[in-house]
Amino acid sequence: MRRRLRRLLELSLVLWMGGVGGRGLRAQDTALVADSGFVEVDRIVAIVGDVAIPFSRVQEQVNMRRARGQPVPSDSGQLRALWREIVESIVDEELVVQEAQRDTAIVIDDAQLQEAVDQTVRQVRQQFRSELEYERQLRASGFGSVEEYRRWITDQRRREMLQEALMRRLREMDALKPIQPTQQEINEYYQRVITEQPGERPASVSFRQIVIRPLPDSAALVAAFRLADSLAREIRGGADFAVLARRFSQDPGSRDQGGELGWFRRGRMVREFEDVAFALRPGYVSNPVRTPYGFHLIQVQRAEPAEVQARHILITPEITDANVAEARARADSVVAALTRGAPFDSLHRLLHDPTEEAFAQDVPRDSLPPEYRTALEGRMPGDIVGPIELERSEGGSRYAVVLFESERAAGPLTLEEVRDRIRANLAQDNALRRYLRELRRRTYVEIRL
Repeated sequence: MRRRLRRLLELSLVLWMGGVGGRGLRAQDTALVADSGFVEVDRIVAIVGDVAIPFSRVQEQVNMRRARGQPVPSDSGQLRALWREIVESIVDEELVVQEAQRDTAIVIDDAQLQEAVDQTVRQVRQQFRSELEYERQLRASGFGSVEEYRRWITDQRRREMLQEALMRRLREMDALKPIQPTQQEINEYYQRVITEQPGERPASVSFRQIVIRPLPDSAALVAAFRLADSLAREIRGGADFAVLARRFSQDPGSRDQGGELGWFRRGRMVREFEDVAFALRPGYVSNPVRTPYGFHLIQVQRAEPAEVQARHILITPEITDANVAEARARADSVVAALTRGAPFDSLHRLLHDPTEEAFAQDVPRDSLPPEYRTALEGRMPGDIVGPIELERSEGGSRYAVVLFESERAAGPLTLEEVRDRIRANLAQDNALRRYLRELRRRTYVEIRL
C-alpha cells in the first residue's frame, strides 16, 4: 500500500523516461501472458467488495518498476509470482479506500484536491519542451487526451488522500498500536535488506553548533508588523487569503500554494506558532504572531483533537547589511569565548538560532552543505570551527560556530546500528498488516490470478 501512495510522482518519472506506458501491455508482456496460459489482454484478477480489479492495473505497476530501473522477470513463473504480489498490494489499497469512503468523518476537500492535481499536472508538463510532445507522450502511455489523463490523476490523488486521511484518523484513535517484532523477524529483515541493497555506511561526522542569526532593528520590526496587521484586516474584510499569500508571503515553501501548510501535529512548527494554531477556531484569522521567522497570519481550516490543517502568511522584517555585520561580530566573539574555555552549552542557550539544528550526528560527509564540508575537512575532535557563513534564501547570512565531536570511516552497516530503526519500522508494519487482515475478514475478497 505504501508503494501505491507514491504513484503520482512515479507517473511523472514514467513519462520522463520516454514512453514506458502505465496503462497497456507491452509486446513482450503479451507474449508472456500467452505463455502462461492467459489469453485476455485485460481481465478481472480480483474482486474487493463490489469493485473489480482489472489486469491493466497490475501492468501499470509492472511498468512503474521498469521506469524506476527495477528488474522485471522474463521467466513466466517468476512473472506470475510478481503479478500475485502486485495484486495483493492493490487489494490492500482498495480495502483501505473503501473503508475510508465508509467513514463519514473523512471528507476530501475538493479545492485542496484540485490544487494537488494542478501541481502534479504542472510537474509532468514541465518535463516536455512543447505541448505537442506532451500530448504525444500521453497517447503513448495509453491516455486518449490531456483531459483523460487529468481525470486519471484526479482519481488517483483522491484515493491517496482517502488513504492518508484514514491512516491519520486511525492514529488519532490509537487503533494502529505498534506490534513489536521478534528478534528473528529483525534478523531476517536485516539479512534481506543487506542482500537486496548491499552497500557501505558512508564516512560521517558528528558536531554541535551555535548558529547566529542577524537580528532586525526596531524600525524593521514595526514595518513588518504593520504590513501583517493590514493584511489581517483585509482578509477579515473579505479579501482572499490565498491570493494575498501568493502576493505577500515570504515563506518560499508555502507561498505558491496560497500559504497551505497541510495537516500537522505539535512538534513540527515553532512553539509560538503552534500555541496560536492549536487555539484558533477553524475559519478565524489570527493577529500577527511573532516567531523567529517573522510575523505570521494563521488561519486554521480544519481541526482534529491532535492535529490541525492550516495556512499562513509570513512577513519577515528587513535585514540590513549592518544587521549581518553585527551577527558576524557576535559569531567571532563566540569563537573567542570557546577558545578561552567558555562552556559551549551556556553560549548555546543564549545565542543559538532556534530555527536551526543544534546537533548533527553521523551525517554523511558527502551530504554536508559545501560550506560545512570545506570547513570540517581535516578537523579533529574538540576543534572549534568557524564562523562558517551560511547563505539563506530568505536573505541575510547566518554564521555557524561548530564544536567538532567525532568522525567515522566508511564501512558496512551493522545490525546494531540499524536495530532500533528496523524494530520501529516492523512494529508499524505489523500493526498495519493486522488491520488489513481485519478488513479482509469483514470484506468479500476474491483473487482470480
